[in-house]
Amino acid sequence: MKLGFSTVIYENSGLSHQQIVEKAAFLGYQGIELNFKEWPTDFKVDSIKNSLQEYGIEVAAIGTRHMYVTHNLYLTSPKLKVRRKSFEYLTECMKIADELNCNVVQAGWAFQGSILEASYNDAWKIAVNSLKDVSNLCRRYNKIFVVEFACKQNAQLLNTVDETLRMLDEVGEDNVFVMIDIYHVQQENYPLGKCVHKANKKLAYVHLADNERLPPGKGIINFKEFISALKEIHYNGYLIMEYEAKSDIDKSLKDVLNFIKQLL
Repeated sequence: MKLGFSTVIYENSGLSHQQIVEKAAFLGYQGIELNFKEWPTDFKVDSIKNSLQEYGIEVAAIGTRHMYVTHNLYLTSPKLKVRRKSFEYLTECMKIADELNCNVVQAGWAFQGSILEASYNDAWKIAVNSLKDVSNLCRRYNKIFVVEFACKQNAQLLNTVDETLRMLDEVGEDNVFVMIDIYHVQQENYPLGKCVHKANKKLAYVHLADNERLPPGKGIINFKEFISALKEIHYNGYLIMEYEAKSDIDKSLKDVLNFIKQLL
């Protein structure tokens, strides 16, 4: 398993993406999840590309958080115009992934949004069809797409690994996978080990945060159980730190790295 963190952690620090890449190397991480607020065609890929090569850092995934948070777009919208614009955004993300030798594009809110703007059944059908279209897009760029389920406080369509796997089964494509954010699993009171074993070979990406979005090891979540389950299914993807750092971000990320390494 490789260790990385989401650039969202440094989002309010004023640091450039190049500086964040340097931080990753200095702190001992192998990769970053790249998130950006601008429209993808406005993102200056070359500036970070050079830093990645210089410091030997990978882009674990292209994060699409701001597709929803900043641009108000998501793939399961009942509005055709919104879905079309969402696919434009994703297409550009695939191109960025290509340039940065990244194989994964991940989506939580950018996939399902935070509220339902249609009936549950209608939203489900739109979601399935959208994922089939995303699968075709992934095939064109040789990428995989990972879908994040979220707790009921954050979303209303996919809240558990069971629901997500059922949807992926309906989609029936081999380049669409599930991601687990341990925070959401804990919020839903779903057994951690059971969640991992349910996902099994469909698990392609992991976010780590403790309860209340604390740094891993600072709350009540049983990370030992979770990591043990990942080992049992032979998960070899990224573990990405995505939590809220209240104070010294560098020290926090270093402490978290050491905490997780002890469990690996």
